[in-house]
Amino acid sequence: KKAALDNEADDVGVCAYKGEWTYSDRQKPNRKWAIVFAVAHDYDTLKRAPHENVYGEVIDQYSRAARVSKNITTLIRGQGWEADAHIGPLAEDILMIPAAVDAGLGELGKHGSMIHRKFGANFRLTVTLTNLPLVADEPDVFGADLFCENCQICVNQCPPDAIYPERQWVRGDLKWYVDFDRCLPYFVENQTCGICLAVCPWSRPGVAENFVQKMARRLNKTPGEAG
Repeated sequence: KKAALDNEADDVGVCAYKGEWTYSDRQKPNRKWAIVFAVAHDYDTLKRAPHENVYGEVIDQYSRAARVSKNITTLIRGQGWEADAHIGPLAEDILMIPAAVDAGLGELGKHGSMIHRKFGANFRLTVTLTNLPLVADEPDVFGADLFCENCQICVNQCPPDAIYPERQWVRGDLKWYVDFDRCLPYFVENQTCGICLAVCPWSRPGVAENFVQKMARRLNKTPGEAG
């Protein structure tokens, strides 16, 4: 984790890899652990979404995330262990969001993206899979999911109406859901988007930490027990 933070990551978590995170038509990776890295956007740029500058910011952060994953993968291989970098946005054989949830990097938001206790929805993910013996982190439940129940900002601000206001049943799980058949055409037409990430109340700098304190009381926990 220290190596990751020293190599451009803003946060990092570890979880056991689950075969269900790989599409059924893909070969499942022969790796035991997933190391999930988070890299934060520049909020002042992201809040201009869907401006063309946002596209550049997203590419910059995916590039930074790729460097993190590749550097840590190289480090692990140098110690004699198998490791593979899986770089967003096309991570191919692994779904990064469920891995990030298990690795303690946050909760799934109504907008279909992660909400981090510090960065809100203002960050990107990348993953390294490895057989290096590791210790798993616990999921971080701090109230973002509960907050989303009453918040409709991303729903109201989504131009193609792709975000469902209520949880939906998805492959046996009741969860927040985004209709990407509506989302992606708008994204392609505008060459970028990110509106839902920018308008998420958790994304504003310094706000997420305050929300964590407030949601801790709603979860009947003290702030130190919120995770």
